[in-house]
This record gives sequence, C-alpha cells and structure tokens, in this order.
Amino acid sequence: MKALARALLRKTFLPLLRVRASYCAHSLEALQRGPAIVCANHVSLLDGFIVALASPVPLTFGVDTDYSKRSRVAMRGMAALAWLGFGAVIPVDIGSPYGIRTMLKRLQAGDTLMLFPEGCISQDGTPQPEHQGIHWLQQRAGVKLIRVQIAGAENSRFFAKSGKVFWPRINLSFGMRKVD
Repeated sequence: MKALARALLRKTFLPLLRVRASYCAHSLEALQRGPAIVCANHVSLLDGFIVALASPVPLTFGVDTDYSKRSRVAMRGMAALAWLGFGAVIPVDIGSPYGIRTMLKRLQAGDTLMLFPEGCISQDGTPQPEHQGIHWLQQRAGVKLIRVQIAGAENSRFFAKSGKVFWPRINLSFGMRKVD
C-alpha cells in the first residue's frame, strides 16, 4: 500500500514541481544495496521534499530541531511523508552529540541517511562550506557517499531565499563518491 502511495505521489508531484531526476548507475546500485549517506546542496525549502520523492528508497533525514521539533508545519509535513513510507526523521542539534550518534546507529542498522551538510539554505544558490560531521559518519559507518546536486530550486520565488521565478525547472542529479 505504501509503495503504491509512494509511486503515485512521485509520478504526480515530480512533474507538477517540474523536477527532473537523473541517476548514475553506481548511485542507484548503492541506494538499493544500502546503507549509504545521501547528501545534497541546500538551496530551497523544497529540497528535502523533492529528494524524498525522487529517491528510489526511503531515506532517514537528519533535520535541524528548529524544523523537526519546533515548526508545526514542517513537523506535520515530515510526519505525513514518514507515514507514506518516504522515510524517517532524526532531530539534529549542532550543540548536542545525540543526533549524530543516532544517525550512526541508523546507518549501522542498514538505513540510508539523507543530510544537507551545508547546514542551511544558501542565500543565492552558491555552495556553502560543509560541516565535518558527514565525513565522520561516513568513515565511522564505512558507507558510500552519494552526492545529489540540486539545480534550479534556488530560483524559486516562493521557496528560495532570493529567487525570482514563479515555477522554475529543477534538476536533481544523483552521483556517487567512493569511500575514502
């Protein structure tokens, strides 16, 4: 039932949001085998939603506590996506080790983790410095790192910080980097 709901939502919302996703063969194989860490640049409020829809497997999202525990709208949206089978949410507070330890345990249990290692939405779409926790997690868990490049969402007038386009085309590209 949930797999059917996921497929239906994916086929409905990705075209509606003008999202086109592409996958390299290695990233698809790594996602299907799991566990892995998926990480993407962060350019809009839509990013987590469109990555969840485009992913061929459910993802466990590491989400800042401001959104995962304090924003009622975000909490309801994430709960709905989890209920529909798109994954789960781990609250992450940069000042506490609890979130990163929970993420490591989930990777060790076989989950595929999704993170925005820049930690915040870019003002203008340019890449921001990454927090080092992603590399610590990758090395500790010994998993593959799959990079997702989001392009176009930073132009959204409604969901990005400085966008000017009402309904931009968005491209997601799932690539992969080998374990160091």
